Amino acid sequence: MTSRWQRLYLLGDSLTQQSFSVGGWGACLADKYQRKFDVINRGFSGYTSTYVSMIIARLLEEDQVAERKDVAACVILLGSNDAVLKEADKRHVPVDTYITNMRAISAALSKAGVGVDKQVFIGPPPVAEEKWRAHLEADPAPRPMNLSNEQTQQYSQAVSVLAEELGVGGFVELHAFIQQQENWPELLNDGLHFSPSGNAVVAERVGATLDKILKTDSLKQAYPECRESLIEFTAAL
Repeated sequence: MTSRWQRLYLLGDSLTQQSFSVGGWGACLADKYQRKFDVINRGFSGYTSTYVSMIIARLLEEDQVAERKDVAACVILLGSNDAVLKEADKRHVPVDTYITNMRAISAALSKAGVGVDKQVFIGPPPVAEEKWRAHLEADPAPRPMNLSNEQTQQYSQAVSVLAEELGVGGFVELHAFIQQQENWPELLNDGLHFSPSGNAVVAERVGATLDKILKTDSLKQAYPECRESLIEFTAAL
């Protein structure tokens, strides 16, 4: 029997993993699409596009993506960890390699039946450098500054070009958009990760993009509404 429940697949790093926290953008999407889509969080804190490219085939197999054929869309947010400064963080991934990895991740999804028209790329958000530096210095084991807003911008621009080249279903630009907001560092709780207000911004932009792809205006909720008459309810099943 084919499931009534299609899935929305969220793939990324800590910005995605934390999106299921209270008020997180992933949680907001789960609320927005209740009784329409099951939202699946596959965010991995600290991961770069290289790490995700290494596990994507296994991940899709474990989640039976190709077998079930029920992923309506996949939202991919990677790049912040790739963009760490080479001299300060061994996770650094050159921008060309980042794009190669993103291309491979997209291809793996397509192979599993989630075509490019069902893929949404999100560009990495900006870095509020002073807040992030203070966060690192406040750590029990202080770490050197490892992010640059200017360098992260390069990754955002590169993945936007790739999104256009591949013809993905949607691209959500955050780097410039967030910086256009008044007191924009307040949208990032530690200079990198989204604050409650930042999550709301991301949820609104991603949700608007998904609405267009999924044509949610005409999408009905799974199962009929509760009725006082069991005869009417049975007829609506």
